[in-house]
Amino acid sequence: VTVFQDAAGQGAGALDAALKLAKGEKVEHKVYVPFQLVTPANIDKFLKKN
Repeated sequence: VTVFQDAAGQGAGALDAALKLAKGEKVEHKVYVPFQLVTPANIDKFLKKN
């Protein structure tokens, strides 16, 4: 068992926050992108992402 760090999700979250800041909108101080649990039952789904 391990976790998948979603680089695309992290990048999208960062870009979204940057765009909001550029527009003068407020954003949370920290933006969390949830980890995804990887198990033997779902590992094939994550192997296809690389």
